[in-house]
Amino acid sequence: MTVTAGVVGSALAIGFIWPNTAPPENTKPTGGTVKIAAPPKHMPLKLRDRAAALAVASRFIDTAVARKNVDRAWGLVTPTLHAGYTRKQWDTANLPGIPPFPVAEARWRLQFSDAKGIGFTMALFPTKASHQQAQVFMIGLHKVGAGTHRHWLVDNWQAAPTTASQVASGGGGATGGVFDQISPRVSATSAKAKESPIWLLIPVGLLSLALLIPAVIAGTNWYRDRRARALFGE
Repeated sequence: MTVTAGVVGSALAIGFIWPNTAPPENTKPTGGTVKIAAPPKHMPLKLRDRAAALAVASRFIDTAVARKNVDRAWGLVTPTLHAGYTRKQWDTANLPGIPPFPVAEARWRLQFSDAKGIGFTMALFPTKASHQQAQVFMIGLHKVGAGTHRHWLVDNWQAAPTTASQVASGGGGATGGVFDQISPRVSATSAKAKESPIWLLIPVGLLSLALLIPAVIAGTNWYRDRRARALFGE
């Protein structure tokens, strides 16, 4: 017992007295200053670009989301959005990442416009026969190509953080209902940007001229005839 106690005591003494030969651990912070990426710079959105982007978004909704002629949607999205799908899966509407929705009408609100692309909040209204509730989604697009071939493609489609009950009741907005904020309708044929109302006067003016010119000519001829008769005493 005394021998054992002596051995243990010697081991403890060596542990305290003998210097640590392991290299010292570097406890100083490494990697330098942490850099936080700045958010993309806001870019003003031209009416022409907005109209073109909405037209692409409309065709995407009418095909991929509504599950009508889904094969036509392949060329409307970026490789990022159809990643994981084969062309056969896409064409046969096997798209678990894009839930189907029986779209009867869509309304939009601009969400952002920056150097990387643009985003819209889309409110989708279902067909009456489907007996579903309206839903809100977010869609993102960015331009690809160069020069005259530059065009918009869809690169993001996801459900917005709005519950179905909020959409159905019109609640969920800070200044009113969800659809008070998402009001303009969008379709493949009506996605053109709104122009000044003065353009509506052009066809009206042309129609008026078409009716007025013959009347002026007839009046002028009548006046000349009457004056001629007066000069010659007829």
